Amino acid sequence: MTTLLQITDTHVPLDPEKRAHRNFLKQIEFVRHYKPNILVISGDLPAEDGSKEIYSLMAQALPVEQEVVIIPGNHDKPETLYKVFGKERCKTPSFCHVVPLPDIDLVFVDSSSGTLSISQQQTLQGVRSESILFIHHPTKKLSNGFMDTNYPLQNLSEVDAAIRRSPIAQVFCGHFHCEHTVVEDYALHVTPSAAFRVGLNETEINVSYGGIPLREIIVDGTSVSTQVIDIEKTAGQ
Repeated sequence: MTTLLQITDTHVPLDPEKRAHRNFLKQIEFVRHYKPNILVISGDLPAEDGSKEIYSLMAQALPVEQEVVIIPGNHDKPETLYKVFGKERCKTPSFCHVVPLPDIDLVFVDSSSGTLSISQQQTLQGVRSESILFIHHPTKKLSNGFMDTNYPLQNLSEVDAAIRRSPIAQVFCGHFHCEHTVVEDYALHVTPSAAFRVGLNETEINVSYGGIPLREIIVDGTSVSTQVIDIEKTAGQ
């Protein structure tokens, strides 16, 4: 059995008094006690786009012994991200790689440019059945809301078709700052942000706050179970 925790869209500011900064540290403290096999940080790490100073601050906060895989989002600078976190946590400068588990594969790709390249799409075809994909952007149109209208993956239909042709069974992403799951040809799980929330169906940007969510993913053979855990609610129990 392999356990993973996913955090995304942390948008960490330098100011330690800001909510997003405090929430990131609480997420990392939860990770430290939970001890997952892998922590996945799926993009949009800093509040200031591509800030080397913020990346360095975040890198220092991560537990030294924790296996971490980072992929960039549209607010990241991949080159700077790789320089700060290095090969140990970014794996390759292209941020496109496969981690084999006993029965399935974990696939990580870089959609920070707003597209998924042909070569990255081809990577999806060579993995084992029931495999998992991590990407920053959702890979399906989910609503007519603000994020879907203004900030979708630019080659969305092409990427969706590529995943449907592939052995990928589960996709985990962020970007939309809300929790949502849709199961069609494959299951797409949107993980919410601890920095702020955005309504999936609202046509105008309407930011809200509350909770410190992260996603738990448990892989047992080819079976995958997942849930979003709100650290604040868990702490209150």
